[in-house]
Amino acid sequence: MRPGNKMNSDCCFDERGHVPRRIKRATIVSFTLILLVAVCAGALTYTVRSSSSSSNEADRDLPVLKIGVTDNDPYVYVDTTGDYAGIDIDIAREACKRAGLKPQFVDIDWNDRDRLLKNGDIDCLWCDYSPCYREDKYYWTEPYLTVTVSVAAKKTSGIKSLAHLDGSKTIAVIAGSVSERRLLAGDLGVSSDVQIKSYGSAELCKAALVKGYVDCWMADVQSLDRLVAQYPGVYRVFADNVMTVDLGVAFDDSYEGSVVKDLNTALFDMDRDGTIDRIVGNYKTGATTGGQGGNS
Repeated sequence: MRPGNKMNSDCCFDERGHVPRRIKRATIVSFTLILLVAVCAGALTYTVRSSSSSSNEADRDLPVLKIGVTDNDPYVYVDTTGDYAGIDIDIAREACKRAGLKPQFVDIDWNDRDRLLKNGDIDCLWCDYSPCYREDKYYWTEPYLTVTVSVAAKKTSGIKSLAHLDGSKTIAVIAGSVSERRLLAGDLGVSSDVQIKSYGSAELCKAALVKGYVDCWMADVQSLDRLVAQYPGVYRVFADNVMTVDLGVAFDDSYEGSVVKDLNTALFDMDRDGTIDRIVGNYKTGATTGGQGGNS
């Protein structure tokens, strides 16, 4: 695929590990109230958080890339200093630096992502987001990372693999995710009687598992590893991986410009020189570089 083109390939998961935008006073008051309501609503939809990564004088004149993100540890989260951190944050910062861009991370309501993208409130979505099943919905960069998807459950549950799931079990997934799509399609070798519960974010999935609302959680291994580390001795991650999924950066499908091409070049170089590997390693391994520099 040529850099900067819309994806039109087959769904990019790998099954080799399968069990892959002059009037009257009263009218003025009414208009003002309506405007205030609209402003407040907009403020609740997304929040711009300044980044400490672009404080140099030279960076101030760079074109700004408004990146839509949402809390999704370890890819995107807010650290103890109040700044953004995570795998995707670090990759985006370095890629933007190499591409001559200034990243501005915008915390969005993920359910409102397409409207914000279409209205130009954000330029792209960069948050553990896969082109799988969405190839023609957005204008994508080349894949920059391949993540492994598995399942976690409490050690005391007796659930050790997908084969242990039956009609009495419930599994949490992120709504609209590749995991949800494949479970609903019935092509993961999971009993059709298993109850699928979809949540709006990874944090909600994790909370559902911790509170006992579900029996297990299907997600990428990086997220599951963080769960296991947060609750030592309580959870296990299945040894059999479900699939691998490519991640990319999504722009509006009507996008025109050189940013995607510039990011593709930067991400390719980061893959080739090992930068992406090092970034992923900083957040505990469990994902592998792929896409532009690999065979995924």
